[in-house]
Amino acid sequence: MGIRIVIAGESQCNLFAEICLVADYLSQNLPIFCYESIEKPVAEWKPWLFKLNQNYKWHHIESPVVWKELLMTGSAPIYIGGASEFLEYIHSYYQFDVFIAPKRFDHLVDYSDQFQKKIKQEVQTEKKFSNSEYFERIEKTSYTVCISGAGNPLAMFLISGLLETFGKMRFSKIYLYDEVCSQRLMDFIENECNYIESDYSGKIVKYTEKIGVALTNSDLLILLNYVPFRSTYSIGDWLYKNKKLMESMAVKINATASQNMYIILPNLGPACYNATILANSLNKIDKNNIVVVTSDLGLDILPVAAEIAEVPLRNLFCPPVWGFVGINHLADIQTTFHKYNSFDPYDRHTKVRSSTLCIGTLTPEIRTMEYLMFFDERLWKTVADRKVSSSERKLSINKAVAVLNLVKIWLFDRNSNYIVNLGIKCDGSFGLNFKGYFSQPAQLVNGAWKPASHFILPRDPLMKISYLERMAEIVMNLKKTDLPQVAEYTPCICKVKVKINL
Repeated sequence: MGIRIVIAGESQCNLFAEICLVADYLSQNLPIFCYESIEKPVAEWKPWLFKLNQNYKWHHIESPVVWKELLMTGSAPIYIGGASEFLEYIHSYYQFDVFIAPKRFDHLVDYSDQFQKKIKQEVQTEKKFSNSEYFERIEKTSYTVCISGAGNPLAMFLISGLLETFGKMRFSKIYLYDEVCSQRLMDFIENECNYIESDYSGKIVKYTEKIGVALTNSDLLILLNYVPFRSTYSIGDWLYKNKKLMESMAVKINATASQNMYIILPNLGPACYNATILANSLNKIDKNNIVVVTSDLGLDILPVAAEIAEVPLRNLFCPPVWGFVGINHLADIQTTFHKYNSFDPYDRHTKVRSSTLCIGTLTPEIRTMEYLMFFDERLWKTVADRKVSSSERKLSINKAVAVLNLVKIWLFDRNSNYIVNLGIKCDGSFGLNFKGYFSQPAQLVNGAWKPASHFILPRDPLMKISYLERMAEIVMNLKKTDLPQVAEYTPCICKVKVKINL
């Protein structure tokens, strides 16, 4: 059971300053010693002491007064006495002797005041300059999320994953917003999501009609807003509509969002184009806090690659994704890493038959898939065929998995060893100087996503990274009327009748 010493006194009392000095020395050298000082102005001291005597039925007259309290609820203070009684108390309990010469400590009251003021100034200065670093060291375990464009079917997968897959890492609130969908639909989504079985005791998912309310309190914004392409649009018109949508969202974010908020754009529509427009339109959020999730493009081809190469899917890493995702991209299967076991037989394996001893060693190793896939041209055709036959639900699951993995790594499990496919700002790594968002392998450096510059460059024989960068620059400069509507044409397959003269 702990004990706290309380020392109360008049602000101009030398004895009060002296025993506070002694108590401060003890607290620095004895871990079990805990004290608190109460300083009262001269005009307030006597009325305060009178009330103290009345409450506890003491008969103390002068400054200072010392008592001790047990560190438990409801404990009554135990009277010690004045300065001399306090010194006797610490001598009997801690074998501590002290001699304070009057001349040496004539101005101890002034020094004590200056010392306390200096401590307060240092604390304020430390808070001012080190507050952000301090909070970075503390692992935050609860976040508020806002999902804009929550009428998208992908939102249901994301909410379910956020509520179920993070264990002790929790979300205090998940806001839903969609300016297109009806309130009836959004209320339905809210009710359905709140019935998901989870460890949360209260109502976590909430629909809001005004995104400003959600953005004010949100740590993370998942942006599902985009304009899907239609056959009636020209490419320039489609990009222009997405540009206006992102500029509209930027106005709302600038008005109400915190400057430390994270923004995630899943791979929907011209994702990297939208991220570039959004970043250029925001004026207070760090550009490193905006990312495009592109790992789903690698997850789409991974099962097909595992079948063709005849290796277990669990032993394959996600293929690196490059490009201006939403316009063009490359999921490079050649540099996809494959984990396997290398067998090194002992010499006796070739000499002895039917031995019960170990015949060799298995060593886990990692190599790229290039040696298994270089001569096989079935991959992209098979992937395209499966996408045509697959449902939208299956494609949404890959996107949701990619987003949820990023949320876990970025918010809760920060590790610079993880490499994730993300659309981020180019900084010259890999020879990319594009002034916008470009998908590439990225890693977390001091809380910000940076290109993983040590990663292997793509080795696809038909697609070069310089071509992807050049296409991104061209697309960013397209005008509304550029690249007119594509006219569908179906050639006639009727057989031509040929007359044969006999």
